[in-house]
Amino acid sequence: MKKYIFTEGQIKNIIKTQINEQTEELNFNKAVQCFLNKLYKTNIAIDGDHGPKTEPLIKKLQTSRGVWPVDGVWGPDTYKKLKPNEVEMFEDCRSEYGDIVDKAAHGLKQVGKKISNMF
Repeated sequence: MKKYIFTEGQIKNIIKTQINEQTEELNFNKAVQCFLNKLYKTNIAIDGDHGPKTEPLIKKLQTSRGVWPVDGVWGPDTYKKLKPNEVEMFEDCRSEYGDIVDKAAHGLKQVGKKISNMF
């Protein structure tokens, strides 16, 4: 049996990394659920759980957009098939449920749009 010895700093770093990864995934799943609610006018819970109500809606989107394989998992191919107005809708959800970096990036895009509309 192997024994591992970690310093307190190493343990804190491992825990922090795990929490950040879980939080990022949870926030991303919430953004997907928010988007699906807006797109299909549904009311699935925005809880970050990729469960039995989320997966069929992703499959429906993938089928309608020609994403292959239709697996019910949101990935880059699904995102690439979104229409421009849907990308904006998804980014709004990502801003709403994302971390501070997502919120700041979205805010800067909105400011840029307002400035470009002025000219």
